[in-house]
Amino acid sequence: MELPGRRAIHLGAVAQDITGRGSMSAAAAVSRRPGRDEDRPRVTPYTRRSTDDRDEAEQVITELYLPNRLDLSRGCAPLGMEVTGLRLRALTVARLAYGCRVRLRTADAENFHVNIPLHGRAASRRGTGETVTTGPGEGLVFSPGEPAEISWSADCEQLCLMISRARLEAEHEQLLGRPLGGRLTFDFAADLRSPLGRRWQTVLDLLVDELDGPTDVSRNPQAGRHLEGLVLDGLLLGQSHSHCAAATRDGPAGPRSAIRRALELIEESPSEPWTTVRLAAEVHLSTRALQAGFCRDLATPPMTYLRQVRLRRAREALKAADRDATTVRAVAVGLGILHLSRFAAAYREAFGETPSDTLNHSP
Repeated sequence: MELPGRRAIHLGAVAQDITGRGSMSAAAAVSRRPGRDEDRPRVTPYTRRSTDDRDEAEQVITELYLPNRLDLSRGCAPLGMEVTGLRLRALTVARLAYGCRVRLRTADAENFHVNIPLHGRAASRRGTGETVTTGPGEGLVFSPGEPAEISWSADCEQLCLMISRARLEAEHEQLLGRPLGGRLTFDFAADLRSPLGRRWQTVLDLLVDELDGPTDVSRNPQAGRHLEGLVLDGLLLGQSHSHCAAATRDGPAGPRSAIRRALELIEESPSEPWTTVRLAAEVHLSTRALQAGFCRDLATPPMTYLRQVRLRRAREALKAADRDATTVRAVAVGLGILHLSRFAAAYREAFGETPSDTLNHSP
């Protein structure tokens, strides 16, 4: 990706200390509406950059995420920034390493950010809070409205995820079935060990895989929408935040007519990027009412039923396919199935053979 020349960004007194070279007025910066994609510089879907220049490193992160200031430790190894990034709808995700000990300070965040070390250690603080040290498998959620300070070990590489504030809040309003009615903020430490947290980690692993080797997931619009929805809903349903109680409060099951309509939507369009939130919105129910209705009428959650339908349709497609002109991946992605290894395991458990076995035995 070709980036424009280094551009000064002035976000008031605090941010001026961060960027150190301000020329944009504070009033102009404050007037920007948080979370709007059009307010941030456009980048190509994929970004691969490496640099040993501090100014260029700061500019790359400004282009991808937000204004920042990079401090190098005295006597440390030379800077060797490596970043591989992807813009996927409301998500910006990257693998980021600096190759030496650094301290990163940012302006106030406009969107939500999640950082998870893939290697090494990071010591992070948001606003005036306490510093939290994280390693592989440990994540932090940075909510909008505060700056961050992050110290990276020389061997630290992090998965850095940014989620549009407007998009995430809109998703949560769909989940609640009403306006948010207050600021959405997350606990700083992310829980990646609970059942929901582990499922969300699996989705994040897909993003890492996509950065390492681009596939149809990012090029297929339906697959991209599905992955975006999984990331949003995994964060909202799996991590503690200021509106958790409202999102998880028990309520009455939806009427049977609405549940039947939800079943019809899944059966008619199993390849659609359904999430619990989106399916509930389509049938004018809250997510809790949809889930309760599925448990009452089918004794299974909505997404489990969706997976069952997709497995069945995949088997039908593989049996009817020309093995010389079709691949298992193509069938899976065409049905909105993103995690191929989990698909293969679930397929074998359901049908007693692998997807490849079915395809190879097709007429």
